[in-house]
Amino acid sequence: MSIDVPIETKAQRLGNMINSYLLPLGWLIILTGMFWAGERAMYHKLYYIFLAFPTLLALILQPRLLKPLTSNPLFIAFLAFSAYTLLSIAWSDTENSTGSLLKRPLYIAMLLLSAGIIALRNPAQLEQCTRLAAIFVALVAGLALIYFMYSKLPYAGNRLSGYGALYNPLLTAHVFGAFAAFWLGSWFQARNVLSPLPIICLALLGAAILATGSRTPLVGLAAAMGWLMIVGDRRRSLIAIGVVALGIMVVALIHPEAITQRGVSYRPAIWMESLRQISEHPWLGHGFDSPMTVILPDLSKTLADPHNIELGVLYSGGILGLALWMTLYGLAMYFSWVHRKQPAVTLAATWLIFGFASGLTEGSAFMSRPKEHWFLIWIPLAMVYGQSLIHWTRSRAVKS
Repeated sequence: MSIDVPIETKAQRLGNMINSYLLPLGWLIILTGMFWAGERAMYHKLYYIFLAFPTLLALILQPRLLKPLTSNPLFIAFLAFSAYTLLSIAWSDTENSTGSLLKRPLYIAMLLLSAGIIALRNPAQLEQCTRLAAIFVALVAGLALIYFMYSKLPYAGNRLSGYGALYNPLLTAHVFGAFAAFWLGSWFQARNVLSPLPIICLALLGAAILATGSRTPLVGLAAAMGWLMIVGDRRRSLIAIGVVALGIMVVALIHPEAITQRGVSYRPAIWMESLRQISEHPWLGHGFDSPMTVILPDLSKTLADPHNIELGVLYSGGILGLALWMTLYGLAMYFSWVHRKQPAVTLAATWLIFGFASGLTEGSAFMSRPKEHWFLIWIPLAMVYGQSLIHWTRSRAVKS
């Protein structure tokens, strides 16, 4: 008696190769490319070639993937927010072409879908690729610190600005902080409290963040630690609090100016002026990519954003846009809370919370081409989306 074995077509073989090899490679590139791409334009090209296009090709070759990927509540919420954001171009004063703006959600969708495909085909691979990238970034942080200490630290006022496609201390701190959040979550989940890998990586990234002089990632890491204290081990929480308290004391004794000299960096005044401008069009906003100018009497330079991602969403999309934005985050956090016992979910949520809290004090580019802000918003959302697909599929399989 012969058994008919399904013959794998060329399209299926190519699709499986993309899923198994090219998309994980693309994920590694998008996570690490900022440090070695050399310039921003090259980083964009690497994303298009190794992640966006392969994801689109994989979906063309395997159309059956579309249903589980797009029926997920998180992806539906993203589509709703994107549709409204693009609609708001109709009343925006943007200086960019409509065609250029229409591509922005597509870039982000490809990131989400790539994470989803990897998670569906090999659930552990997404976390493995992210961990490998996190090790690489920690090593880069260590090398950057060595170079900074020997070449730039002796000159007063210098800050670690970054290398490769990174050039700004604040933006570089976003990326270092994102991976610091990853290693903080990894330490909470490690079997041994003295597990060397997360401790060493966290130390290197923490030192690099301090060298940038940016306090934004410190806000995000505090929020991430708060999440881990709620869902994680109580003993580790006490150790983490003790280490943070000791670090603050050391900084206060050795270099107190780092805490006192910059104050709140005009943030309350910037936010108040931003809210005044938002009040001019509160419900629908000024439109996607509408330019913003913040002028403060005590500040010599003109600012172009509200230094708060949520205020940026509110400025562009109004109350309706912010409601859709918060729905997206609400669904992500609801899923993360329900499945908080899953280590990979907790880790993704730690990064997500870091990004959200960091965005409360810096930035406004909520829908852009690949850049540092993706490490605060879309990369952690893609990780949570990938995990939600795993558990969404399992729950549906159990019910059926």
